[in-house]
Amino acid sequence: MSDSNLATGKSNIREILTEFLVYSNLSLTSLFSQFFDSKGYSPIQIGILMAISPTFSLLANPFWFSLSKKSAPGILGLMTFVAAMVVWGVYLSSSFVLAFVSVSAMAFFIASLIPITESIVVPSLRIKGRRFDRVRLFGTVGYASTALLSSFLVEISFSSIFILSSVALLLLSVISRGYPSRSAAVSEERTGGGRLPVTFIVMLAVGVASITIGAFGSTFFPVLTRELGFDLSAAGMGYSLMAFSEVPFLFFADRLLGKLGNFKILLLGLFLTGLRWFLTSLVDSFPLFMALQSLHGLNYVIVYYSVFNYIHLKLPGDVALKAQAIYWMSTMGISYLLGSVAGGFLVDTFGLKTVYFSLGMFGMLLSVVFTVVLIYTGKRFRPIN
Repeated sequence: MSDSNLATGKSNIREILTEFLVYSNLSLTSLFSQFFDSKGYSPIQIGILMAISPTFSLLANPFWFSLSKKSAPGILGLMTFVAAMVVWGVYLSSSFVLAFVSVSAMAFFIASLIPITESIVVPSLRIKGRRFDRVRLFGTVGYASTALLSSFLVEISFSSIFILSSVALLLLSVISRGYPSRSAAVSEERTGGGRLPVTFIVMLAVGVASITIGAFGSTFFPVLTRELGFDLSAAGMGYSLMAFSEVPFLFFADRLLGKLGNFKILLLGLFLTGLRWFLTSLVDSFPLFMALQSLHGLNYVIVYYSVFNYIHLKLPGDVALKAQAIYWMSTMGISYLLGSVAGGFLVDTFGLKTVYFSLGMFGMLLSVVFTVVLIYTGKRFRPIN
């Protein structure tokens, strides 16, 4: 093996570890709803606390992205180092008010963690001519393995998820120093008029709808497992299974997108998101309940990857940067805000399983509506591939 190949191999390990760690931390913060549930908070309070990070992303994304134009790796290192410290304020909070303040402090630094990370990783891989889907696969492995590990550790103490989160964030801070300071810069040879195409706006609308439904399901998933009488470890096991179910799609993502196109894959993801929560609301058998969560591999990751692929392969560099910021603000911000807060009020009013059932039906019907629109405007959307 030549020296250049060795160097490329080493640099790929850096991107792989980055994806592994950032999604490992995401799986741990997903379990915060279970932690809040164990402290006796109501569904509305849990929804509010889980919506803080999405809300902050609407403000934090523009702030951190503006700072990252000079040195995205440096900003990533700062965000993760401080977040590793302030996350403990959440664990030590003794009341809802203190929890609200602590989560807000933490959210300011982690709400934009994935967008900033992938704004560094994707260009870094593009420079080397490497595929993002295979590296993103290790993000899924990180999420799944950490969720599985934490599902057992929470039965000992909830402090375990905060310890693991701090470790992941500190390692990210160290690894970020290895990236060139301009690794996230917009490629000069890919420039455009700066306007977002209608295709992206329509895809964004479908993506927001799908991820909002998925965000509700994921936020209240630990609460649902408790309501159904499953063991405390069931939530972490479910999150782990969800993540592992993404692996088959990520192996064939580029081929599927090439054959079917981004928009058709996106609509399929919306339909299957609705189907998953619709069926989940009807079962109380633990094996069947868990088996249904394997549909997650055809839910979030399809929606996320189809839009992400379109942004980075079909849009000019400067437009792609703008589209990426808007996409993350909309999905990680508006979608999770609606899924958590509005979901909490709906659960308090109609009951948990009823809301799962209703949102599942809504997702399937909405995908049918968008499909009809696609059929009747086929020529207009034919360039989407």
